[in-house]
Amino acid sequence: MRVIAVTHLIINLIEVLLLRKVNITNSGILFLIQVNLFVFCHKSNANHTLWTIPVPDVAKTTAVYGEIQNPEDAEISILSIISNQYKRVEFHSMTTDKEGIMRMRKLEFPILMKAKEIIHLDRNGIHLMLYEKQMGEENLYLEIQFSNGVTKKMLVETKSL
Repeated sequence: MRVIAVTHLIINLIEVLLLRKVNITNSGILFLIQVNLFVFCHKSNANHTLWTIPVPDVAKTTAVYGEIQNPEDAEISILSIISNQYKRVEFHSMTTDKEGIMRMRKLEFPILMKAKEIIHLDRNGIHLMLYEKQMGEENLYLEIQFSNGVTKKMLVETKSL
């Protein structure tokens, strides 16, 4: 994102210099554009690293995608994941069998994570499956328990495809 902001800055500076319209108004506008780009490009996405698609209220399952990161300098494991809206949360992987058919396989806890590793949860790869929907809070949260004693509560954002 910084590359985009720097590119916009360079383009705006070239336009101002080439057109020789250097005055207080143009300098002020250029400054405001750069402040807005800086703020937009540096938004933290820490609270929304997990997402799901909207599902009907009658659906009993959903899948969750995004990222789970190990910020530690040592290996840790994910011991369990608890949801505020579903009874069970499981890790699954997608693999292609000998016949070329995609199969979903359950991965057992604990899930080992190397130091600084990021698990990318994708639609055709590793992802989370949530089962047996219960009535509960409006927002979906997942609570991840790590082997180092840390429990991380994450909001699951709803995104349309």
